[in-house]
Amino acid sequence: MKFSFVYQAIAVSVAIFSQSVAATYHCGGPYNLSCPKGWRCCGPIIQGVGGTCFEGETGLCPL
Repeated sequence: MKFSFVYQAIAVSVAIFSQSVAATYHCGGPYNLSCPKGWRCCGPIIQGVGGTCFEGETGLCPL
């Protein structure tokens, strides 16, 4: 019984941590969002949606 609680606690911790690490930042768009410092805005692929922020101030934007 105690083991299942421990496994549930670990699963919740991993889920919360992975969401914060894999956060996607958007830029431009209808709200004129900007990227965090040290990131660049790539896109938009679809007009009116906005772009996606990628690490690094310079470089090629992935597709």
